[in-house]
Amino acid sequence: MWFDIIKAPNPHGGQWKFLTREQYYEMDDENKRNYHSAMSSVYQRQISSLRARHQPLDASNEILNNEALEVQKLRNFHDNQKERMDNNVAEPVFSIEEDKDPPTQRLLTTPMGNIQFGEWDLTEEEYNAATRKEKINYHMRKRRTDQNNKHSRAIRRMMAHPNYTSPYNPEDAKSKEEWQRTLLPIPSKEEYEKMSNDDKRNFHARMRKRYNKSGEKDLMKFHGRMRSRLIKNLRLPTYYSPEEERNA
Repeated sequence: MWFDIIKAPNPHGGQWKFLTREQYYEMDDENKRNYHSAMSSVYQRQISSLRARHQPLDASNEILNNEALEVQKLRNFHDNQKERMDNNVAEPVFSIEEDKDPPTQRLLTTPMGNIQFGEWDLTEEEYNAATRKEKINYHMRKRRTDQNNKHSRAIRRMMAHPNYTSPYNPEDAKSKEEWQRTLLPIPSKEEYEKMSNDDKRNFHARMRKRYNKSGEKDLMKFHGRMRSRLIKNLRLPTYYSPEEERNA
């Protein structure tokens, strides 16, 4: 029997498979961790055995895949309880039926060890509700079969800009100019006046680049002139906008 290989000590005596719900909630955290660790090991070995006994893997074998999926769910449950305890994020529970808040992160493989694509991966609704880390993991999985490197670009953008989140389909992403504009909104005149000289220089550099791309040459020249004054540390004043300069 699979449960015969459980080695962790059970404070109530006997094997962990005979542990009752009442006994579980009497245990301290160390023994609860031992319980979940032992059960996770059992189910992982059972998954490994199923994979080894059914080579080559047959994705069409519904009975086999359902059996492996149930074992995988139990293994994941016990791993999740250990992680909750290690990170002190929530109280562990005894059984999978009691777990009211299971994590949504998908694993990289199906129960039988195949790389997860298609129906195994996140839907757009799940993606939008996922954490930032789960979204990056989604794009990392997708880039394996992405010949246009759109998912790779999505990962680079998200890693370089903590406030940027790629859409579910990277081809729906806005242009670099558009999404950077949303990340760096134009400050108000009052906010500008409270800025340090370094922040003002960065502001004018950003606006100069923006208006150069949009073809608004007068605005580009204005912000270039203000940036130059700050770089050269001139005694000339700098202004928030051409209108403010004209009215000075």
